[in-house]
Amino acid sequence: MMIRKFLILVWGVCLLFSMMLPVSAAEQVFPLAAGKNDNSKFLKKSLEKLSNMAGFNCHFDQRIAYDDGSSQSYSGELAVRKPGRFRWQYRQPYEQLYIGDGKVIWHYEADLMQAERLSDLESVDPVVMRLLDGRIEFSDIHVLRQEHDERLNIWLYQVQIGDAPAVWLGFSKYGDLSSVERQDVLGNSNRMTLSTCSFIAPAANLFSFTPPDGVEVLDLRTNNLTK
Repeated sequence: MMIRKFLILVWGVCLLFSMMLPVSAAEQVFPLAAGKNDNSKFLKKSLEKLSNMAGFNCHFDQRIAYDDGSSQSYSGELAVRKPGRFRWQYRQPYEQLYIGDGKVIWHYEADLMQAERLSDLESVDPVVMRLLDGRIEFSDIHVLRQEHDERLNIWLYQVQIGDAPAVWLGFSKYGDLSSVERQDVLGNSNRMTLSTCSFIAPAANLFSFTPPDGVEVLDLRTNNLTK
């Protein structure tokens, strides 16, 4: 099912974000307690920074580890522009494109000469869209744990947003969202990291897509096959 494939590739995102490394035994790991040993002010300011950002683009690396012990790695470029627009260009292990203009999502694989028109992202996974779009506020989040990588000076927070599964968010010392890691109900783990980021909103025309001539178009919203 294409919607499931899409969720596996992009969930938690973002997408997102510098390297989230394991914390050594010498580094502090503790549950959060109100008013004690927490860094919630930094998390709040970091989320406000994300909310105020008009857009960004980054290189991404993604690794999905499956419950059977296998794994798959991906890499490419990610661009986001508010409201609700994104461009996920996969370069490795093969070329594919996910692109959304805020209303429609396209999945395009040039090698197969096929483009698929999907449901809008809000109906697929609203938590992912809210995170990418900077609409997650501090009041939306229940913080379960926090960790600090002293060497990289990165704060990591395990949080729950509404009824969604818990997710680890990483923030650089500058308050930029630097990583997301999430596990689904089947035990599959998805980790994404970003590098070489620009925090200037990409041009709006980057998020439009028209299937090239000769490409077969599959409309998965209606299950109608068109040319």
